[in-house]
Amino acid sequence: MRRSYSISASPVTGEPLRITVKRVEGGLVSNHVNDGVEKGDVLQVMPPFGGFCLDPGETQRRTHYFFGAGSGVTPLYAMIRTVLRAEPWSVCHFAYGNKDENSIIFRDELAAHAAEEPDRLSLHHVLSGQSMWSGFEAWRQGLIDNQAVKALIDERPPYAQDAQYYVCGPGNMNASVRSALMALDVPADRIHMESYGGAVDVDASVKGIAAAARIRLDGRTVPVDIGADQTVLEAARSAGLQPPFSCQSGVCGACRATLKKGTVHMRARMALEDADIDRGVVLTCQSVATSPELEIAYD
Repeated sequence: MRRSYSISASPVTGEPLRITVKRVEGGLVSNHVNDGVEKGDVLQVMPPFGGFCLDPGETQRRTHYFFGAGSGVTPLYAMIRTVLRAEPWSVCHFAYGNKDENSIIFRDELAAHAAEEPDRLSLHHVLSGQSMWSGFEAWRQGLIDNQAVKALIDERPPYAQDAQYYVCGPGNMNASVRSALMALDVPADRIHMESYGGAVDVDASVKGIAAAARIRLDGRTVPVDIGADQTVLEAARSAGLQPPFSCQSGVCGACRATLKKGTVHMRARMALEDADIDRGVVLTCQSVATSPELEIAYD
């Protein structure tokens, strides 16, 4: 079984590589990791991949906004720690959605960082199912939606001209945050997103056609026949190739490759930004052929 988990350790702190796995009710892998994996066990993993990254600059002066929900905090926590450690002139504002205070991942760690550097990190907890008897003071009740995005930026306007926006949550939250930011005239190239869970926008209206493909993988090019309505990934695996993949729902981006020739239709593209698509990047788990010849490179 394959699953994708984000890295929650900051690369600038010197701490070991770490992922954070939230238990999902009935989840096969998440429950195995939480219950069955012990110190000394060896797991087979793929190298890190994906473009949801924050590269710090010691002399940068930026305002970083973070919007997350549930386990979407995993990469955001690493990014926030990176900014606090390696970008001393920048500030972070984090709106974090959960059901209640007991489901907040890194609750104590985030609170400690905010207490240590209150001028550089503001926390804004948004709870959707908080008990009326809870003594926890949430910033807002409800979800990370358009109103929450606008409220955060109104309360914490950018102090630096360079403002960046990082979003990680389920697909419907990501779409809502992106829409709210675009309505505030935030340039698209400043909005960085990663999703977890199933893709929200799936377009299966276009049927694929049979095609002859040339697939470059691991330094060699192999001819592969693609059946009508068969994805590029399915065809490559049927031909005996071992391309990278994980979620097979268009969310993680592990199967990304570059389309060198021909055309495809992607049923879902949650893991890609517009700039990726402009460069010819496709998700092979979601791509069906729409031209009789294709050239695909797993670079």
